[in-house]
Amino acid sequence: MFLYSAQPLFFSILFAPTWFTQGLFHPLQTPSHIILMISLGLLCGQQNKTSRMFFTSLLSFAITLIFGFIFNQNINIHWPFELILLVLALITSLLVILRMNLQRYSVITPFMLGGLVLGLNSQPIMIPGLGTTSIYNWLFGAALSILIVTSFIALTSVLLERLWNGIILRVLGSWIATSAIFVLTLMLAKH
Repeated sequence: MFLYSAQPLFFSILFAPTWFTQGLFHPLQTPSHIILMISLGLLCGQQNKTSRMFFTSLLSFAITLIFGFIFNQNINIHWPFELILLVLALITSLLVILRMNLQRYSVITPFMLGGLVLGLNSQPIMIPGLGTTSIYNWLFGAALSILIVTSFIALTSVLLERLWNGIILRVLGSWIATSAIFVLTLMLAKH
């Protein structure tokens, strides 16, 4: 009897939506975030000449993402972040399609800009009386999700780069560029 009555309580605690899980799912529910994370992951995997370059790109992405979160909490900026994210995703996916042998700074720049803009565009819904612990949980969940998804796509694209001389990554890059163009068109058609 005790086990039966404790079971619903256990599942309601385990699957209850919290600020951390809301932050965790935020980047996966925003099309511009998903498109940018995929394009950055493809670029990182395609430019993987050395493991040092791979980790430098992801580390610069993580650092600027954290700075974006910090700036977002302290400075009130009202830029068209969705538009900026989509244009950055389009440029990054075009770099993937062209498959140019880029210098280190040319590869790191989209990661730094992407991390900064993703951080600036990620903020929990502010409810009066919301505690700082809830905000930090949300931000930690969002950062974890963004870093895991981008790293997973980058690691997968390292493996796909070896197949058919990287044609798979170029095709995926063209799909991402097309998606970015479609979303940009729909956004600009509203105005």
